[in-house]
Amino acid sequence: MRIHVIACRVFGRELSYRAALSPNIIDITWQPQGLHEDPKLLHSYLEESLEKIYREIDEGIIPKPDYIVLCYGLCSNGVCGITARDIPIAVPRTDDCIGVFLGSEERYLRLFNEKKGTYWLNAGWIENSFTFFEEREKQLYDEYVEKYGEDNADYLMEMSRAWKKEYKSCGYITGGVVDTEEQRAVAARFAEESGWSLDFYEGDGRLIQALTDGDFSEFFVCPPGHTIEAVVGPEKMKAVKC
Repeated sequence: MRIHVIACRVFGRELSYRAALSPNIIDITWQPQGLHEDPKLLHSYLEESLEKIYREIDEGIIPKPDYIVLCYGLCSNGVCGITARDIPIAVPRTDDCIGVFLGSEERYLRLFNEKKGTYWLNAGWIENSFTFFEEREKQLYDEYVEKYGEDNADYLMEMSRAWKKEYKSCGYITGGVVDTEEQRAVAARFAEESGWSLDFYEGDGRLIQALTDGDFSEFFVCPPGHTIEAVVGPEKMKAVKC
């Protein structure tokens, strides 16, 4: 089986590792981390990547895969409106990548309800994003002062920190392909500077393994000639005929 995956960079190590060991042929198109913050931007990136895949298939540049996988989850409905042409498109039945890293949406929702106000991190997030430490905040503040003046800089910094008030703890997902003490120390420092507690949760790579095995029994699969739409409930998504 040949599978073409379009994936966020946070899956870089886990997906690459399992793809290398898979008996299937796994092609991967990587997307920048952080697109989930703007669902319209995420959607446009996915559309552009799909167009490129279809174009290269038509031009004989790449072989036609049996499946295309969007390694995301719903991601604030960023995958909604995507249409499967003549290749089925599979998507994890999760709200976002955290459900994938934890092994299931059920576990993610259970932890979400048990530990409300958790900001999730793992090695992939630490390697591919990063957020504000004190020195970064000072650099940003100096930039604001230079551009907008001191009073406006104070206001902008207050706004930039406001999102942290929504969280109480940092949940670090362990057990990735690479999970070092240095990465855990980054998570600990981030939690401390944000005024949060730090909790560790064992990761589960079963969904990424299923993806590279070509086992989509726990994935939503949009058949050719259908478009992805969101639904309320554990199904997460449905296929609507074009």
